Amino acid sequence: MSISPGRGGRRELVHRIRPERSGGLGRAASLLFFDVSLYLSLSAALLLSVNWWVKALLALFAGIAIARLFLIGHDACHRTFFPSARGLNAVVGRVVFLPSLTPYSTWELGHNTLHHGFTNLRGKDYVYTPFSRTEFDALPPWRRLLERVYRHPAGPGLHYGIEVWWKRLWFPRRSGDHPEREIWLWDSILTLGFLVTQVAVSIGVAHVTGQNPVAQVLWAVVLPFAIWNVLMGFVTYQQHTHPNVAWYADRREWDPIKAQVQSTVHVVFPPPIGALLGNIMEHTAHHVDVAIPLFDLPEAQRRVESEFPEITVVRWSLRYYLDCCRRCKLYDYESKSWIGFGSRNNSPSR
Repeated sequence: MSISPGRGGRRELVHRIRPERSGGLGRAASLLFFDVSLYLSLSAALLLSVNWWVKALLALFAGIAIARLFLIGHDACHRTFFPSARGLNAVVGRVVFLPSLTPYSTWELGHNTLHHGFTNLRGKDYVYTPFSRTEFDALPPWRRLLERVYRHPAGPGLHYGIEVWWKRLWFPRRSGDHPEREIWLWDSILTLGFLVTQVAVSIGVAHVTGQNPVAQVLWAVVLPFAIWNVLMGFVTYQQHTHPNVAWYADRREWDPIKAQVQSTVHVVFPPPIGALLGNIMEHTAHHVDVAIPLFDLPEAQRRVESEFPEITVVRWSLRYYLDCCRRCKLYDYESKSWIGFGSRNNSPSR
């Protein structure tokens, strides 16, 4: 089936692709207990270990554990992790967001309202929005260089850390569209308190175990957080960046159903990696219906792809990723095509 604006309406589309929920409160609570326990165990082992290579390995796993907790918070922020105890979602979401230093309310604004509400619409959706050639050329030299770094295969983590987390989520600055709200400040302070506690505990354990306090903070606090940023940037870049994916500068050209279906990529990783990522790469289904919890996204994705065979589906490989990064640098919003930094047309988006 081809996608037509408003075909059947959003409500009918959601009804067709939404599977029965495969688990209730018990399944959600079990996953929460497992991932919190995993994070705490890895953090404790990381603090107590004295071998640098063991610390490096544990920091990697701790970064992955942070990502898994974040995925629970992501569902909780959509009020879907505990569907029968919806008030619990805000509490759990705030707690599991702490290791990633993500303020719950600013994430809710940036992700739920702007990203999902205006997917791939420049000026609203700010996650990896591409510059046009004119915009890029008007940037100062240092910012053009930074954009080249962001669009390098190794750059998504830096982009997420600076452009999303630092500028938009953590202690956000005032903006004309969204004046500063008190809850943003308090949620940011909550994450700051967690960071201060992390640093204090790391230094305390370092003194007790005879380790270097500065090195301990770097291993136990900074490195896992950096790994989390790399993972988050790596995932979010690929969810909405592909030579076939269109971005829009004019809201009159933008259609909400088309945006959720055509501007969202289903990147297929090998099964263990997909499960480790909490099925978040079954991303089209999530955009069509945010009420589908992470447990049920694979089935929902199969259904949405049966409705819309033209959805962009790619099997991830290093070759694919490098090619995507090479081709998707800037965007021509008039011809709907990605271009390189050297203005070479790569391919039209749909």
